[in-house]
Amino acid sequence: MGFSIGAIKLFLKRFSNARKIEKFDRLTDKNLNNIDNKMKDGWYTSKIDTLLEAPGITEKMRSSSMRVKPTSEKRIHLSWDVPNFVIEAVLNSELLRSIVREYLGPGVRLDDIYVKNIMDGLESASEGWHDDNVGYRLKLFMVFDVEGDPSGTIVIPTSRPNLYQLNLGDESSRIFGSIRKEPRGEQKIINYTPGDCLLFDTNLSHRGDYSSNTGIRYCVIAEFIDRDKANALRGRAPCGPGQGRLAIHIPETVKDNPLIDQALYNSQKYGY
Repeated sequence: MGFSIGAIKLFLKRFSNARKIEKFDRLTDKNLNNIDNKMKDGWYTSKIDTLLEAPGITEKMRSSSMRVKPTSEKRIHLSWDVPNFVIEAVLNSELLRSIVREYLGPGVRLDDIYVKNIMDGLESASEGWHDDNVGYRLKLFMVFDVEGDPSGTIVIPTSRPNLYQLNLGDESSRIFGSIRKEPRGEQKIINYTPGDCLLFDTNLSHRGDYSSNTGIRYCVIAEFIDRDKANALRGRAPCGPGQGRLAIHIPETVKDNPLIDQALYNSQKYGY
C-alpha cells in the first residue's frame, strides 16, 4: 500500500519534531548526574501504596467511581474524571517526585492524568511496537484492580542516553494497520495484579499486550515530561493535559506543588 498524503504529512511533522526533541533531550542528558538504579534501564515497578507513600490508597481507588468496567463492544473506558485524593497522592509523594525529577530534570511537570481501563481483546495500534514520539517522558501505570488474568505491558529496557529517532518501519506498520508484535531483543513482560504499578520511559520501544491473556485491568495513568519540551511540541505530538486537547482538574490543595506548571494552571484553554 502506498503512502497517503496524510501519512506523508505525519512523517514530515515527526521528522521536524525530532530536531526539537533532540535539542531538549540532549540538554537533559548533559545535566544528568546519575540515575538511581530503580530507573537505570528506563523502567521501574512497585506497589501503588509504596510508590505514592499512601497506605490503603489502592483499596480506596478500587472502591471509587474510577472502577468502570469497559463494555464488550468498546473494550476500553477512558476518562479524565480522576478523584482529588489520587491527584493529591501522586503530587505529594516525595519518592515519586524524586524519581521523575532525577530522570527528567528540574523542569519536569505533571503533564496528564486519566483513567484507562482495558478489557483484553481490544484492537489498538498500541499493541504494535512503538515509542510515543516525544523523546524522554515517563508514564506511570497504576493498576488498582483486575479481573481474570489481564495481559501486560512489554518494554525493551534501555539505558540513557537513548535519544529519540523516528522508527519508519514500526510507524509505517502502525499507520497501515499491520502492526508488529514479534518478540524482540531483551524484552521484559510486566504483568499486573491489583496494586501493581509500572513507571517507564515512553521513549523505550514498548507495546501493550491485549491478546495473550483474558481479563480486565483497571488503571490510572499519570504522565511526566519536561515542561519546556512539551510546550514546544504543543499541537504536534501526543503530550499536554487531556492528551493536548482539554484542560484537566487539579485540586487547589496541590496547585503550588513543584510538579504543577503554573503557566498551565492559570490557562483554561490549554492547561489544568
